Amino acid sequence: MRAEVNAGPRPGKALAAAAAVLSAACWGSATVLSKGLLEHMPPLTLLAVQLGASVTFLWLAVWIMRLRVHLDRPTRRASLSGLLEPGIAYTLSIAGLALTTASNATLIGTAEPLFIVLLAWLFLKERAGALLLALSLLAGCGIALVILPDIRGNTGAGSLLGDVLVALGTLFGALYVIATRRLVLTLEPLPLSALQQSAGLLWTLGVSAAALLLGLTELGLGGISATVLLLAAVAGIVQYALAFWFYLFALRRLPANIAAFYLALIPVFGVAAAYLFLGESLLAVQWAGGVLIVGAVALVSLLSRE
Repeated sequence: MRAEVNAGPRPGKALAAAAAVLSAACWGSATVLSKGLLEHMPPLTLLAVQLGASVTFLWLAVWIMRLRVHLDRPTRRASLSGLLEPGIAYTLSIAGLALTTASNATLIGTAEPLFIVLLAWLFLKERAGALLLALSLLAGCGIALVILPDIRGNTGAGSLLGDVLVALGTLFGALYVIATRRLVLTLEPLPLSALQQSAGLLWTLGVSAAALLLGLTELGLGGISATVLLLAAVAGIVQYALAFWFYLFALRRLPANIAAFYLALIPVFGVAAAYLFLGESLLAVQWAGGVLIVGAVALVSLLSRE
């Protein structure tokens, strides 16, 4: 990369693990808010507002920290990974979330660490031994226990199309992690996040314009209060700017297949946020699922240190 950014020393594994946990906390908590905001505006409009706020925040941070990035050819190529996520991945996922239930979307999203392990083995030649695969299964079982009460109470509000869209978004999210693994070794996480999300915002605006012209969606901003727009902007900064920044920071030190397992913490933070802000209570089976997830992540962290 010819971007004038000093990559500097790579963070320690403990600091990288903490950043990965923080990214999961941002994604999990902001997802609760985004789900509620879908009742006030169409999916593509919400995504555009959130990404717009996130991109503004990231470039402002780049300016404050005085990080210089030349938009030469290698740097522009690096930004194209943002077309995978948040571009394609979140366009598909938020459209699917609007059609299906949160329980279905969460369950399908558990496949992302498995996708990442497989893709890291195929493209990055990272080893995926039997123990790592067993821990991925353990984390998947834990997430299934967390969302089990919602599955049992499902009234059939989901749809096959929504499930397929969420699954495709999950796959593109895994591809993003693989594509970004080597980029973070040569470019600082903050400028890389800003570049990627700028590309994702351009993708979202293009898709939104096409959908409006074809009559597939509406802008949906009429009658929306300033409070709702502010909440959408805050959710975008937390879910995209901070979450991606933390996760890219973690990827500079952790292998992609190890960092992927911290994504298993997202539903744990999501359930906690739902309890704090929506008054939802946890059942015993959900606590058991959370213990399994945290246990699997802790074991993976020990493996990464070895």
